[in-house]
Amino acid sequence: MKLASHPRVIERGILTSVYKQEIKQSISEMKRKSLSRIKSSILNGHDKLQSRAGTVLQVSVFAIFLVVILF
Repeated sequence: MKLASHPRVIERGILTSVYKQEIKQSISEMKRKSLSRIKSSILNGHDKLQSRAGTVLQVSVFAIFLVVILF
């Protein structure tokens, strides 16, 4: 009598394994996308930091030259 329920489990197992493969593939694609987003945000942040540091250095050099010229 339990044989009737056994094929359902096998069919369910086949569907589950296909579903698991789709989920694994989806997760790996999401990881690739998220890693590229993290990398690009780090690079953009690094560029902004360099830009800010360059601006601060330019302003400070300008201020030093003004002080030297005026005094």
